[in-house]
Amino acid sequence: MAQRTCIITGETDNSSNLIRFVISPDGSLTPDLAEKLPGRGAYLMPKPEYITQALKKNKFVKHIDFQKKVSLEEIETFTALVGNLLQRRFVEQLSLARRQGSAIAGAGKLKENASLIGLLISNDASVREARQLESATSPNWVMRDIPAETLGEAFGRNSIAYVGLLRSKNAKSKFDGRSIQHSFQRWKPFIHVIPCHEGTDGCINETDLDAK
Repeated sequence: MAQRTCIITGETDNSSNLIRFVISPDGSLTPDLAEKLPGRGAYLMPKPEYITQALKKNKFVKHIDFQKKVSLEEIETFTALVGNLLQRRFVEQLSLARRQGSAIAGAGKLKENASLIGLLISNDASVREARQLESATSPNWVMRDIPAETLGEAFGRNSIAYVGLLRSKNAKSKFDGRSIQHSFQRWKPFIHVIPCHEGTDGCINETDLDAK
């Protein structure tokens, strides 16, 4: 897997663990989470403060020639936008696992499965019940402190306390839940970033920082 260097910290890691940014045809700064957009890219470790630093210190100028001067409000909005995109990616991957029969929700259903690939626990789940579920289902790995509303979104509900990932019944399937785990780890540092425009949907459909 390709190695890339964060333009703020100087750390080198697999490119999939960082966030790639490119310049779109109209000159806007665009996050490329799937690393599929054409053009030269600049990489950042997935933390909101690094996006802020890169924009304030004009770090993108050297790497991808993004020269627009941006206001503090624009930086905050863009950072929240990146967080929204990372959250959406996590929800989409968890929703796909649900549709494929590899993700189930609710303590009752989880207790019926003695062996899980992974156990996802919400930020408002009972500590005692979570420990009991972890002991009963013996998951390979556990992710905690996931917003209950986000888990619920993947299942079409208001909120969910627990989600379990199952091995696929399809012998050809390579599903191991790692893509979901990876998506959450990239999104996690952004969870407490204030959403765009104080929680409205104003920036949900935006994908870049306008170059104008």
